[in-house]
Amino acid sequence: REQLKKSMQSYTDERGEMDLQDRLLRMAAETLEYTPTEGEVEEAVQEQMNNLRAQLSQQGLTLDMYMQFMNTTEEALREEAKPAALAALQNAAAIDCIVEVEKLTAEKEEVAQALAMVCRQNNMTMEQIKPYYDEEFEKALIRSVLTGKAMHLIREAAVITEV
Repeated sequence: REQLKKSMQSYTDERGEMDLQDRLLRMAAETLEYTPTEGEVEEAVQEQMNNLRAQLSQQGLTLDMYMQFMNTTEEALREEAKPAALAALQNAAAIDCIVEVEKLTAEKEEVAQALAMVCRQNNMTMEQIKPYYDEEFEKALIRSVLTGKAMHLIREAAVITEV
């Protein structure tokens, strides 16, 4: 029972920290003078739609089934996805700005650690993940490391007050 209580508290703490970091990143992003192009927005909306398809697929559903159940259209879903897509673009721009200004880099060891974490999260060995490891995968790992470093800087610089 005590172990369950600790586990629940740990989960709650982690969730709270993630929410705080998300808010701090959004606040940082709001300070940028950044307007994405129509192409960038469309690409981000497409990514949101791809994520939705993947989530539905994990549950054995298709986008058509979901749209029928929700009584909506793909165009309506795309419109609903725009705010999240815009926020993702702004957040990415804020991270890019911090990485550039702070001259952050991803060292080989840090990328290796990120890869090891991906393996653990997916219950895979390094050998099993090799077929998926390509240039795009490596870029995603590097981006993950740089994002973590930028988020650490944002978190450390934040002055948090209770209301």
